Amino acid sequence: MRASCVIIVVAVAACGEQRSTPPPQQPYYYGGQQSGGGAPPSSVPPASSGSPGCNKPARTGVHANQRIPIFGKQRSYTLVVPDSYQATTAYPIVFGLHGNGGNGAGIRAQLDLERVAQGKAIFVYPDAIGGGWDLDNAAGKNGDVGLFDGILAVVQSSFCVDLQRVFIAGFSNGAYMANQLACRRGSRVRAVATFAGGGPYENHGSYDESGHLVCPEKSVASLVVHGLADSAVAPSEGQKSIDHWTFANRCSGSTGIQPAGCVAFSGCMQPVLACKVQGLGHTVWAQGKTLAWSFFDAQR
Repeated sequence: MRASCVIIVVAVAACGEQRSTPPPQQPYYYGGQQSGGGAPPSSVPPASSGSPGCNKPARTGVHANQRIPIFGKQRSYTLVVPDSYQATTAYPIVFGLHGNGGNGAGIRAQLDLERVAQGKAIFVYPDAIGGGWDLDNAAGKNGDVGLFDGILAVVQSSFCVDLQRVFIAGFSNGAYMANQLACRRGSRVRAVATFAGGGPYENHGSYDESGHLVCPEKSVASLVVHGLADSAVAPSEGQKSIDHWTFANRCSGSTGIQPAGCVAFSGCMQPVLACKVQGLGHTVWAQGKTLAWSFFDAQR
């Protein structure tokens, strides 16, 4: 890796970020249905909304075992760039976070979002140290938060990334981490989709007088999917995520949608969807894969 990349990583992991004004809420889509007026999502936006990596030559395909130094440790991740990638087009970037004991390669197959996205996004699959994400240490001392910051810094400097469309999908322990990142990095993350997880929470964070976690930055769009037959992570943990994001986004009501068991919340600052799936255990819901990409793709 070039020395310049290391400098970028250290700077991003060590420094705070400026808050940004959230983009206006757009109509969103689920299962091919639209929740409001407007045209369906088009192809990825032009590079005018993109990162410093736009217009640079880049190698497409699967970049396995990428290395990056974070807090003195070499961390690894898999980067997937569409074969149809064009350096003049700004692509959304999707982080996929694995469950406890897993790795990036495993969650790539489990989420299967690349097949649904059909070349419309760049994907990143980081590897946790020892197979588990750090959910407890504060952001400034958290190597996994630093890993997210560092990977985003390196990828957006080498590839054309739409920095207004940074998404995170996570399963189980990775779902908790996805929610932690969405809370701690709301100025960078546009939306999160979680399967069979919970959170966010903070051991040393700020809670209001009613016990609601107060995230330091803007709220994000959220899709929460949980199986009602999950015996590994209780469905009540998924409900806590729903409660957090509906409160943080000031939602006021809900409407049942397809697929069965799903609801779309109304009056929200950012879109919030939730699916409670009958008979589903501790796994990524097959229908949820298409739903997750549709949810991400609609955030523009």
